[in-house]
Amino acid sequence: MRHLFASALALSLMAVAAPAAALSQPDGTVIPQGNALRNFLRAQSYGGQPESIDPLTDAATTPERFKPGCTLTFTVIGRGAGQNNSFGWYNVTGSKPKKSELYEFLTCSDGVGTVRQLDIASDPRWAGGEIGFFQATTEGAAGNCVAFPLSDTGSNPTLGYVFYSEKAYNDDNTSPNPFIHLLIMDSKVFPSAFYFGWEDLFAGGDNDFEDLLTRVEGITCTGGGAACAVSGAHGRCAEGVTQCRNGALVCEPQFPAQPEACNGFDDDCDGETDEGDDLCPSDKVCYQGRCQPPCGDGEFACAPGLTCNQAGLCVDPACDGVTCDDGKVCVRGVCKGACDDVTCPHGLTCFNGNCVDRCQGVTCDAGYQCHDGVCQQCSCGANTDLCTGGQVCQPTTQQCVEPACSGVSCEAGKHCEAGSCVSNCRGAVCPVGQRCEEATGTCETDPNAPDGGAGTGGVGFPDGGILGGSAGTSGSAGTGAAGSGGRAGSGGAGAGFGQNGDVTEGKGCGCALPGQASSAGAGLAALALGGLLLARRRRYGAGSGL
Repeated sequence: MRHLFASALALSLMAVAAPAAALSQPDGTVIPQGNALRNFLRAQSYGGQPESIDPLTDAATTPERFKPGCTLTFTVIGRGAGQNNSFGWYNVTGSKPKKSELYEFLTCSDGVGTVRQLDIASDPRWAGGEIGFFQATTEGAAGNCVAFPLSDTGSNPTLGYVFYSEKAYNDDNTSPNPFIHLLIMDSKVFPSAFYFGWEDLFAGGDNDFEDLLTRVEGITCTGGGAACAVSGAHGRCAEGVTQCRNGALVCEPQFPAQPEACNGFDDDCDGETDEGDDLCPSDKVCYQGRCQPPCGDGEFACAPGLTCNQAGLCVDPACDGVTCDDGKVCVRGVCKGACDDVTCPHGLTCFNGNCVDRCQGVTCDAGYQCHDGVCQQCSCGANTDLCTGGQVCQPTTQQCVEPACSGVSCEAGKHCEAGSCVSNCRGAVCPVGQRCEEATGTCETDPNAPDGGAGTGGVGFPDGGILGGSAGTSGSAGTGAAGSGGRAGSGGAGAGFGQNGDVTEGKGCGCALPGQASSAGAGLAALALGGLLLARRRRYGAGSGL
């Protein structure tokens, strides 16, 4: 989401991806070496719970660049080096920073237990974009403490090497697989906290990564709002969105399980689609996402326009043998999804044929508010605006908006654009059988729809009628009425599909034989065919529409 910003130091999505195996240096050395880093970490605890990080499996080298936000708290946890190193930050510009552009934050004399707060967003030296971190060492230099500020033109006799979070800038970067000098580990007990473990020796040295070890609290992450698959989930329950939780990105489900229906979806999230014996009325069978009637006996096994397939069901001949992916059904030979051709009102998203609010059921961390299913924050106190692209933060909603909309409050069903409140319905194309209500800015049942109007709880498919008319989008009963205009002629019987995919009864018969118009000259033929259909309706049960 373009307006998602961090409440502290924002980490990229890669920051929370656990490595599949232990990391190693270009020479094959597995890192970190020894137990020193692990012991430093295990000595930490929060709320009585000891830190349980295993650096061999929990460490990562990403992200390399960071977006500053609100105040961070750095605590020095360990200094296992023989030299007193410094730590600081620099502006990311796309090229290696100059020495004078390295800004010290933890000095060489800040020992274990030192706690410092960093508020780069309020620092005039911050250029407004991403930042990187560095470690300055004294290896091979005079003395045991680097003197800042550093000079670009003169000598820096107390400086040995500078190692960057962007490892491509390190002096020992001699291959496509550069030496690693920074490990990042997500705390398992401290909320919104990470550990930064530095190695201070050129080309890895002893590779113990506890030469300067700090815990950074207040970290959260960017990357929220991306579509994701919920691990181990099936069907609608697998549809997720990334959210930042306690400093780490997690994939949270968007839609809960529902009772299974005949619609081509795995509604109950058990890994199977359209399973069960009670999905359709007793006189129909769930087949390829729709409740289809069985074929009858005699010359007219199926109603006009339908054919009896190998499964013994009456289906659209154009769909006979067509197999669609989950979530789609065959309509006149084409696999269509319930959200095809749907443009939801502002702030809503189409899912399973309905325009839904993705923030329903989403609980955000303190200071965040949900927008389009994503927990966002654009301010962390007075005079702190984390918006970019010329936008400004609305502290009350934690949303970045164009300046003209700053302070503009719109009534229900509207949102601000260019300083004016406009309808959420502008440009909206609701699912079949629904219309956008200006008062609420949502898609609701359209009582005047050609298909007779259907409930918003169901699933509609454009052009879904077998005999004519639009598809129904029925509610829980799945009894959406058919379109009034049938294929055979105006006023003819139509068929729609409700939530259970039922073929539903049209508004009367008035059918005409193929090639004939619904006229007085065809009255006898129409009457005879109407009697046949009525007899079949009695056989298969009212509501079959056949």
